[in-house]
Amino acid sequence: MLVQKLLAVLFLMTFFQQAHVPPASPPAPATPSTFRIKGRVIDAITGQPLARASLALNPSNSLDNPNSPDSGRVEVADAEGVFAFAGLPPGKYVLSARRRGYIEQMYQQHESFTTAIIVGPGCESENLIFGLRAGASISGDLVDESDDPIRHADVMLYHQLFTGGKRRTLLVRRVNTNDEGHYHFSDLNPGTYFVAVLAQPWYAQHGVRHRVKQENQDVNAGGLQPLNEQNQSLDVVYPIAFYSNASDLPGAAPIALRSGDLAIADFRMRPVPAMHVLVRTPATDSNQGTGVTVTQTVADNDTIFLPAEVNQLAPGLMEVTGVPQGRFNLVLNTQHGNAMTHRSQSVQIQDDAEVDVTRSTSSPVVSGVLRVDDGSPLPPSARVRLRSSAIGEYFDTAVSGTGEFSFKENPLEPGNYEIMIIEPQGLFIRSLSSATAKTSGRSFEIATAHDVSITINASRGNGRITGVAFKKDKPASGVMIVLAPRDLKGNPALFRRDQSDSDGSFALNFVVPGRYTLLAIEDGWDLEWADPAVLQRYIAGGESVQIAPNQETDVSVKVQ
Repeated sequence: MLVQKLLAVLFLMTFFQQAHVPPASPPAPATPSTFRIKGRVIDAITGQPLARASLALNPSNSLDNPNSPDSGRVEVADAEGVFAFAGLPPGKYVLSARRRGYIEQMYQQHESFTTAIIVGPGCESENLIFGLRAGASISGDLVDESDDPIRHADVMLYHQLFTGGKRRTLLVRRVNTNDEGHYHFSDLNPGTYFVAVLAQPWYAQHGVRHRVKQENQDVNAGGLQPLNEQNQSLDVVYPIAFYSNASDLPGAAPIALRSGDLAIADFRMRPVPAMHVLVRTPATDSNQGTGVTVTQTVADNDTIFLPAEVNQLAPGLMEVTGVPQGRFNLVLNTQHGNAMTHRSQSVQIQDDAEVDVTRSTSSPVVSGVLRVDDGSPLPPSARVRLRSSAIGEYFDTAVSGTGEFSFKENPLEPGNYEIMIIEPQGLFIRSLSSATAKTSGRSFEIATAHDVSITINASRGNGRITGVAFKKDKPASGVMIVLAPRDLKGNPALFRRDQSDSDGSFALNFVVPGRYTLLAIEDGWDLEWADPAVLQRYIAGGESVQIAPNQETDVSVKVQ
């Protein structure tokens, strides 16, 4: 009996002890191995959700290898514009979206830059707002002086935009009118546009007005005689026309497009008398071929070919027909074996004229040598680029195994030029030297018509900059990152740009060693950052960075 009472007491004591033991803490939740990108697609102007928008997701490292097994996934947004990509491993992803009637674009796209979405522990990737802009369009009809449609006319679309840190007007598209004289440009981004037309009267006839006398073949000694004039009502052309009723870009009417706009730009072409130009060219030997083409400079660094007719009257003499009055470029094309050289002369044509291009072929030739300080050989793909500081026009040429290069096939005018190494990317220019031109940084000046020889002193080992952009102590996405050299004017090729990703991070590759200022500028995409006076306002708020060869530097920068 006593034993039973003892057992009962022990049982009760054990029960009460267990009852007072505090419960164990629950195990910490495991860190997920996969994550999700989720958001909503909306109209960027109205804010309305865009149902059935198609979204594509690519790991950023797969964009260079579209055949990789993880090269992309596609999802379709629901009726409320909501989309989700689940089961994603940690990493960096590029997101793009498209929908009928809207312009296909990448997430927070500016120019060719986008904000990549960072996925992983502590990263925000599930509350994205992806705004798409409805595409705009420009349409029109072309008629002649009789109100008949003009078929197969060349219609050119120019867009005023920022490129290379400057506002420029560039040719972005060309179409031909259909059999009813109609043209159409669709899926246009909001912005300012200009439309130009180049057409020919269907009935035009441009016969030559001169011939060589049979008894005297010397065209320089009275051997040329005029022909009876043809019907001048047929010897007509349409000069290039800009909307509306302008003969050049400065006089053209800008077409300002907002998201979804449908603009109309009609043309009525009017013929003008065609000019006839005698062109004297250098005498060539049997191993050379010479030809003349006619071009017209229309906008920034944009030259179009005119459908002029060129007839050879005698060796060294050509007649160019079918051009209106105005300023044009006569381009002399000379073939030497397998090589072709091009020399250009700007001429103002008011009436039938004679132009001597034999004295205009002394444009300076830039050549030189590329030297690597460690004496290592150059690859067969080595190339250098010459860029005009005035108009942005550039020329590329190959570099031989011994480092020699020449731009002999490219006509040059006096002015300032920048030279840069295109390949291999591991090389950077340490300095330039020349006995025939004034050099500054990576630029030089052509002051006379004499040839210029440049020595490029190069080294190996570009740097890399990574970092995070902060706004009020928080990472900022979609910010323009600019790496500016100390000399803001003389070294435009040294600038580097990026756009910060969803976690504020950025990376600038192939940085030429030297001292820079790193800038993070909010809403800086319409900033003319190539203008030193504009960028100078931000320099004091940037971070000074010194880059050494083969160095990777991590820098935090405040958003301005």
